[in-house]
Amino acid sequence: MLLITACHKTLDNSVTRFFVVRHAERYPGFEGSLTWYGRQRAGDLMRLLEDSSIRRIYVSPFARTLQTADSLRLLQHIDTVYYTADTSAKALLSAIEAHADYGKNSLIVGDAEMIPAILQKLGVHYDASDIPDSVYNLLFEVVNDHGKVSLHALHYGRPSMPPDTSSAPATK
Repeated sequence: MLLITACHKTLDNSVTRFFVVRHAERYPGFEGSLTWYGRQRAGDLMRLLEDSSIRRIYVSPFARTLQTADSLRLLQHIDTVYYTADTSAKALLSAIEAHADYGKNSLIVGDAEMIPAILQKLGVHYDASDIPDSVYNLLFEVVNDHGKVSLHALHYGRPSMPPDTSSAPATK
């Protein structure tokens, strides 16, 4: 487990939790919908977070990010906000502030190259080289407890699938 502390904006009397994940495995292409394995991972994420009191889900405009959160979103009727995917994560932070989501639990789904910027905007630093392109089962929990920010990283669900096995399993 990784623990880093820093100061960041929050309400004086609140604890904020942001769960940050990369989208699940997807088919190649710009819009790239989730593969069969990615859909299973989305179910793993839902089972992990179903008791986490998520109040809002933030997704980039790509189908893969919404599909990653869909199981949880549909099961619990969670409001979803689209943020503009930018490498600085400024649009995401603006959306969080506009929706007054400090003091609440939120899920943020993004692309791998955005995760370090998202974590930095939330008040922690994480080395991008620590997230290999083939890893899809890494969840970051950023907790802001009255201005003290901590980061917990954990692997969830099934292991990441080797890159050359993206097709569905053969049926008998």
